[in-house]
Amino acid sequence: MKIHVLALCFACFCTVGLFGQKVGHTNAKIEAQKVAYITNRLDLTTEESAVFWPIYNQFQKVKRSINKKHKSKQRVENMSDAELEDQIINSFKKDQELLDLKKEFFEKLKKVLSIRKIATLQLAEREFKTTILDMMKERRKKERLKRRKNIQNGN
Repeated sequence: MKIHVLALCFACFCTVGLFGQKVGHTNAKIEAQKVAYITNRLDLTTEESAVFWPIYNQFQKVKRSINKKHKSKQRVENMSDAELEDQIINSFKKDQELLDLKKEFFEKLKKVLSIRKIATLQLAEREFKTTILDMMKERRKKERLKRRKNIQNGN
């Protein structure tokens, strides 16, 4: 248990330094931290990891593809009523495609992980996302304070 707590603390600590990096490097480092976090949180064995990560990575790839395919290029303010209706119907199609993908992912995962680990995966993804968002908010807050301080000092 101590190892898990230490690994989690290390992952969070390492993630703090990611925000000073370039975007491409940051994304890769965040992904690496996500892998470490999920592997640790699910307590995956070497055998489970070897089977789980290819399935998970394919799921993420298809999910991004679906989101990209259905992404609107226009702003709502610039759309006609007919275009807005099409956009809403398109969002239903996207939601259905994502739901179908999740069901397929779940069926594949049931063959390699316990139901408890699958449920923990959903929690781990939310926890990791929340941690990253909180760190970004904190960074922005510090940057705003620093700018105010510089303005007050005449810099």
